[in-house]
Amino acid sequence: MENSMLKRLREEEDEEYFRKLPAGHRFKPTDQELTDYYLRRKISGLPLPPNKIREVNFYSHDPETLTAMNNKESSNEVEKEWYYFTPRERKYTNGSRPARKAGNGYWKAAGADKVVLLKGKKIGSKKTLVFHEGKPPSGSKTNWIMHEYVSSHAPVRVRHGKEDMKLDNWVLCKLYKNSREEKQKHRTPQEGNGLEWQEKVEADIAAIVPNKMAAAVSEPINMVAPPAYHQYEQLDVEPFNMNFEQDTNWIPEQDNPIPLVGENSNYYMFDNNPTLGGGF
Repeated sequence: MENSMLKRLREEEDEEYFRKLPAGHRFKPTDQELTDYYLRRKISGLPLPPNKIREVNFYSHDPETLTAMNNKESSNEVEKEWYYFTPRERKYTNGSRPARKAGNGYWKAAGADKVVLLKGKKIGSKKTLVFHEGKPPSGSKTNWIMHEYVSSHAPVRVRHGKEDMKLDNWVLCKLYKNSREEKQKHRTPQEGNGLEWQEKVEADIAAIVPNKMAAAVSEPINMVAPPAYHQYEQLDVEPFNMNFEQDTNWIPEQDNPIPLVGENSNYYMFDNNPTLGGGF
């Protein structure tokens, strides 16, 4: 009874501490902080800083019951996350596999475990689990997700006989709802799954474009590139030398030619005066 009173008093002090924090400050630890700064200290019996991690027998309750214990008030008001310290029980008498039954359902692992590193060293592991309602293996999947943190520094617990089914003293669990699946679950029939517009556009195109035309459009068109010419090769003019004699009859004021330089330093002359019938 005394431990229960002390526990409640400590929780009230922590709540008062967080209420005095400036706006924007919330309880949002990283994987490393949860594993090393909170779980390791909890296992070692060291004092913890103010936190919002509850002590509970996590696997004795389903998520709805757990969150209702705190009137649905989460540890993180913005992202709706709940944090718990909890012991674990063995699933089998002669094994070390943890029991995953919880309330009206069970927790099922999703994906491989993630190693939690701190300064390049392993300090624990993180397992992701999804809650299923009903009995395994045909339970109904829910949108409740849980991350279970296990410390690598936890001492091996001494077992007191075969009837002692306790696996470890403390692990840390972070509970939350998958917001994406929650939105899909509550989506109205009018909203659909977000793909109806694409199907409608494809149907409209199929109705407008005939099958033969659509087939013709889908076939690749063999485009032959035009032959490449040098910028002066297409000009049917003869090059001549610009070294004019002194008795030349060429009068620039009448013809107004434009000299251009082609390949090999050859000069081409063009008349740019249309009134004199020039051109090329």
